[in-house]
Amino acid sequence: MTLRRATPADAAAVGHIHVESWKVAYRGVMPDDVIARTDLAYRTQFWAERIADREWPVFLIEEDGQRVAFCQMVSSRDPDDDATRVGHITSIHVLPQLRGRGHGRMLMDHVLNEFRRRGFAEVTLWVLEENRNARAFYEKYGFEPDGGTRRDPRTDVSEVRYRIRLNRG
Repeated sequence: MTLRRATPADAAAVGHIHVESWKVAYRGVMPDDVIARTDLAYRTQFWAERIADREWPVFLIEEDGQRVAFCQMVSSRDPDDDATRVGHITSIHVLPQLRGRGHGRMLMDHVLNEFRRRGFAEVTLWVLEENRNARAFYEKYGFEPDGGTRRDPRTDVSEVRYRIRLNRG
């Protein structure tokens, strides 16, 4: 496995991973019509814009020449956080057929270390309240619900915020 920063040429692959992951991870959690509307062209453009951000990387894992997983890190945009000390993971997705093989752990380890390197004290992420598998994955890392909740206005799906304090060790 190779982990690297995504480049503009990776936007379609990142979009593909995102769409395929949503189809499996969010089935039964997110409304079916929302999943059906998760369009590759839209996601490719969405990720092209984020990959172009010079400050906040999208990290990508390649395995056997195939791009299989990605994660994006940014500073927190939540109004109750200090963006200079709280980082945020916007997305972490692995192709569904490859889940459980260490890609997510590799990305999480890398991103948390990158936040430490940049001097952040904490990291947050939002997860669908009913996404039990994702919540279990985050909890294994030491993320805990911090009381933050919200409902997506387009889908009316509940999300909970998780937070981890970084050991600057």
